[in-house]
Amino acid sequence: MQQRNEASSEITPATIDASAPGITIATDVSSELEPTMVSDAFSRLVQRVHTDQGLLLRPLRLVLLTGQLNDAVIRWESALGLPEAGVSKQPEGIPGAKTMSWGSDEESARSIIILADAIAAALARDHPLGVPAVAHELGHVHDEYMRGLRLGFPKSHIPPGVDDWPRVRSLLATIAWSEYAAESVASPYMTADSLRESMLNDTVHLAGVHRRLRQFIWSYKRREHDLISLWSGALTSTSNLFANLGRAIARLPFSKHAPEAIAALLEPSGEAAGWKPAIQCLLHEFQTLGSMPYAEWPVGPFETLEEGIELGFQAVGLFPSYDGKLHVNVP
Repeated sequence: MQQRNEASSEITPATIDASAPGITIATDVSSELEPTMVSDAFSRLVQRVHTDQGLLLRPLRLVLLTGQLNDAVIRWESALGLPEAGVSKQPEGIPGAKTMSWGSDEESARSIIILADAIAAALARDHPLGVPAVAHELGHVHDEYMRGLRLGFPKSHIPPGVDDWPRVRSLLATIAWSEYAAESVASPYMTADSLRESMLNDTVHLAGVHRRLRQFIWSYKRREHDLISLWSGALTSTSNLFANLGRAIARLPFSKHAPEAIAALLEPSGEAAGWKPAIQCLLHEFQTLGSMPYAEWPVGPFETLEEGIELGFQAVGLFPSYDGKLHVNVP
């Protein structure tokens, strides 16, 4: 495994595209780590997930360590011609890593992992936080590659416009699946305490996002926001929520010692009780697709997942429809 310490500006999508199979660990100027501090632990984890779960990581070319994750992600989004969104920022927490993939076929498929220093250092110490966090990103690399082989690599990773409801719904279903797939890889390496804490936080996350969305809708009805602002904000919040539901459902089979947390997720109560149909739909579809090899997936594997996405919007009181133009009913 190659190692180097250099400015991230010297590593570009073009250099990644031209690279031979193999993983380079590098640092950007904001990182306080040396690649050698992480390389052995990373190599052991790659071998471990390959042995345990048969991950295919051929597209992975770069692990970039950074002290400023959001800034590093934005630089790479710009370099790849993507909107500069950075990483999500929610009251419930922010990510510690980001996987980015591109390419149009098996040969041109490329992935990089941008890893925050804190997570990289935790991995180097074999800390319970670091191993599953990095395994999660390796799961993303494998899932993106396998879906590309089965369904065709996307011609563009540019997200749809907010008014293109069919593509937005498809994107949200894909995000939910992607997080489920990645967390299914990570969950076996989580400690019992980490699983329990995560499961308890999942119900808090659901209730928190639901509450904020309902407050946003109430503000809209009081004419404090227009419909465009409401819809754009709802898409950001629900994207993060569906992503976390994917992770939460992936952890269920490994959370046998937290029955109260499992029940709280599958049987939400209080204001979030209306999410039960959406969660049950996601659970069924994740389990169905997750039990099948990618090569045996049906055409349009996420169609039913998209129904679960609609159920989630309905749970908060948003009823989108599309006839060539987006309509959002807010009763």
